[in-house]
Amino acid sequence: MTNLCAKLKQREKNKYRKIISTEEPVYSNEDIEITSATPYVPGAALEDGEWFSIQDVSNQEYKIDLIASEHNSVDFDSLNKDDFENIGFLFIEINNLICFQNVSRAKLVSKKCVFYLGQSFEYHTDRREIVINDVPDAIYNKGTNVLYFRRLESITSIFRGIDQLYKEATEAETTQFLCSNFIQLKEEYNTSKVKTPNRKRIALAQKTLANLDANSKKNIFTYIGEYCPDLKVSESSFEVGNEDELKMLLYGIEQRFYTTIVGGEKRIANSVVPFGQ
Repeated sequence: MTNLCAKLKQREKNKYRKIISTEEPVYSNEDIEITSATPYVPGAALEDGEWFSIQDVSNQEYKIDLIASEHNSVDFDSLNKDDFENIGFLFIEINNLICFQNVSRAKLVSKKCVFYLGQSFEYHTDRREIVINDVPDAIYNKGTNVLYFRRLESITSIFRGIDQLYKEATEAETTQFLCSNFIQLKEEYNTSKVKTPNRKRIALAQKTLANLDANSKKNIFTYIGEYCPDLKVSESSFEVGNEDELKMLLYGIEQRFYTTIVGGEKRIANSVVPFGQ
């Protein structure tokens, strides 16, 4: 027997509900089998079938009480019709796993429809339903204390604060970065023109630069100049006048450029995962 449960929005107490108990498998074994996982690295991309992982989740600031404390879904109150619009996320416990699904407005469907029931069809003017994904947004293994997910954006409303793993630079942080002494702005390029992808890259670059000594920064700037000569205006200064030029500078700070051993082809690594992790 599997209990499909929901967490309601904006409830500090008595916030969990049991929606339904079913003998039917909500997820197949293949849906929740983790055969390939890599530690989460901001900006990294996954191959088909892969998952990101985070260790020691119960000791992280963004943990939730479903992970941090014992509970029994059998004891939850049943969901009533007034709670439907207030569902925040779904969860199912399968053996040692808790499977999570974020419930956005797109997943809460209320519409006119004709549906098949038994041997007949029925028409409803306001049938409400929840669309369940084929694969969970996140899977927590209680035995290993590891959280698995594929898209950080899909679980930020479940694990509040987890987005700080890949945060976007604020307006002030973006302005501060563009005012760095190794950047010369041109063509009226300014903070207001920096879009979300580059703001996220700026947040990463700031952390990278903060951990570099003067000599390492000099080597990074030399490296960027070799791969991006069109940006270089001095040994340690680069012109930035649009989003693409800023992106290339940020890629350079993260050492995304490399040259193939065979053929000597210059390439950009769109996604980077530290080797051996």
